[in-house]
Amino acid sequence: MVTHGKKLVGIYLAAGSSRRMGTAKQCLELAEGISLGGIALTEALHSELEQVIVVVRKGDTLGWLPEEAHGHISSGRCRIAECQDADLGMAYSLRTGIQEAEALGAEGALVMLADQPFIDGAMLGRLRDGFSEGEGYDFIASGDKGVPKPPVILARGMWPAVAVLEGDAGARSLFQLPAYRGQIIEEAEQLKFMDIDTVERYEKAVKIFKHHFM
Repeated sequence: MVTHGKKLVGIYLAAGSSRRMGTAKQCLELAEGISLGGIALTEALHSELEQVIVVVRKGDTLGWLPEEAHGHISSGRCRIAECQDADLGMAYSLRTGIQEAEALGAEGALVMLADQPFIDGAMLGRLRDGFSEGEGYDFIASGDKGVPKPPVILARGMWPAVAVLEGDAGARSLFQLPAYRGQIIEEAEQLKFMDIDTVERYEKAVKIFKHHFM
């Protein structure tokens, strides 16, 4: 999507180690044939993002990808990027995505986490509109009672600082710095921020998904 000259691409972070889950959580199913890792990716592919970069760890078989993603991969709209340093923390996955976004000539990157299955298209649209219509913002973040959380759009001016983050530090650590100006777009439903990082949360997510989305 190009709006007012701003090219916005998605960075879908799916290279986590899943240490607390004990298994690759992207492959876990919330319902038959619906993988945890594929749900929010489907929302990204249904959005107006020009391209979506899926960051995975080395050796990922990609068996969790939703069926429709393969067509987008063939067309070049969806790109798979391997993070060689995924074991060192999320900052390295984010760095891999930013490098790809730079290569695509993007001016903004909408960063999403693969373990947030309740993200929806309307949420992504509000962020996109904030980026398109805002003047000079360095970031546009989803807001959970005033706290900035992903999904979040990082404008190109923040990318050098993001590129030197280490470990599991996310871009949120930069949002309080006076050098950057951002907008927080509140979300009323806290469910959208639910991330699946324990077996208990996964079991809860399965129940929620079957009750509300099936």
